[in-house]
Amino acid sequence: MVVWAYHQPVVAYLRDQHYQEHFLYLWGLFALALTRTLRGPFRSRFEPRAGRDQAALVLACGSALLLWLAAAGGSSTGQRSSLAGLLLALALVVVPAWSWQKCLQHSALVLLCFGMPYSLYFPLTKHLQWGVAKLLDLAGQWGEFGYQVAGAVVVFPHYRLAITADCSGVGQLLTFLGIAALGVLTAAPNPRRTLVAGLLAVALAWLSNLARVATFTTLVGLGWTAAVDWPTLHAGIGFAVFLPFVTTLVWYLLQTHRPLPPSTEPLAPAGRWSLGWLLLPTLLAGTWSGRATPPLPEPAYFAELTAPPAHRLQVRAPSEAQDRVGYDTPWLLNARFVAAEGDWFDLFHYATRSRSHLCVHTIADCLDAPGSEPSYLGPVDVDGLPWWRLGIEGPDGARQHVYFAFEVGNRRHDDSWRTAWQVFARRLVTQDDTVRLWRVTFPGPVPAVPNPTEERVLRWLGELSRKANGP
Repeated sequence: MVVWAYHQPVVAYLRDQHYQEHFLYLWGLFALALTRTLRGPFRSRFEPRAGRDQAALVLACGSALLLWLAAAGGSSTGQRSSLAGLLLALALVVVPAWSWQKCLQHSALVLLCFGMPYSLYFPLTKHLQWGVAKLLDLAGQWGEFGYQVAGAVVVFPHYRLAITADCSGVGQLLTFLGIAALGVLTAAPNPRRTLVAGLLAVALAWLSNLARVATFTTLVGLGWTAAVDWPTLHAGIGFAVFLPFVTTLVWYLLQTHRPLPPSTEPLAPAGRWSLGWLLLPTLLAGTWSGRATPPLPEPAYFAELTAPPAHRLQVRAPSEAQDRVGYDTPWLLNARFVAAEGDWFDLFHYATRSRSHLCVHTIADCLDAPGSEPSYLGPVDVDGLPWWRLGIEGPDGARQHVYFAFEVGNRRHDDSWRTAWQVFARRLVTQDDTVRLWRVTFPGPVPAVPNPTEERVLRWLGELSRKANGP
């Protein structure tokens, strides 16, 4: 029953490429924690008059409401939080040997296994990338390392080493926090030890990532570019650098470990109500949220996206296929177009009915420009349609600017929380849940008004937008 009610967010999670390399061992740590902490006796019925069981019933109803709201709004984070809340309610009833603290800690580890919301993941990754690049730049200025840092690229005379999203250290952060959570769950309760283990995990994750990036920078500087170019060797060296730091964390957890004491929780009576009543709200919410969303037919304008005026398609982004999976739609384009005189622009567009996540996002957080300083400007009107603007100044002085608009219910919006609310409200009360994003990037600083080339492109996109929305 629980698996069926939450199958959509679980399937979306398994398809998520950002966490494919992390979820297996994090869930392995969770399973290991259960083998060490899950102890009987167990209950299959509950008593609504008991305080702990009343709290479990309230949690189950709240989790069901959250599931319904999150499924309607398309928030995968909300759906996963709902699952964690339901598991917490079940733990309170089924495992009386667990204290409230242990129940909460297990629920928190479930959320950690699901990763972090993209509203946090993208800005955190971007800022950490920028931080790593900045530290490498400072090291290059202090010594004779023979490289310069341009944006997120370490430039050697013989090689260009990119500081990618994997170099941000988010992966290490998940790993270290998962190990710390395992050490905390399998030991006697100790708030001070829990706090120290968490802080130590964060610090060691950050240091291990810096050491890993510095190692590869040094090896490339010495001319051994195979350390980066050969994936197997790259992974092996990274693991070797990572090992001393994770060993330090494990050593601390072992040194401070105290066995779990016998349970002091009074054993609750078996109760009169079956667990089925506890799961009924989730079943009802899952019935509604499990309704299949009809596939979005090909938009009438989509084939024309590759034929802008006075420009030709130069290249599609390597991430285009992955973007289609992420936004759950085949109607997505991510490509660069060039003109005969050398002018270019990047176009990112999708039309989707995806409910796997909220498709309205903050544009500045999703631009691949670590270390940049984005600035929002007011909208401009082109042929009767508003376009919101975003200027991007890179750390190397390079500038770009973006025109964008979300379309929800045949109306154009910016990327604020109000637009996300529009999507949520429409999905609750209407069947029209299509979201479209038009985002076009040009080189150079933001002009006061679009130049002739930009105006021509924006007018063309406006015509396609009108074709999508109808008269």
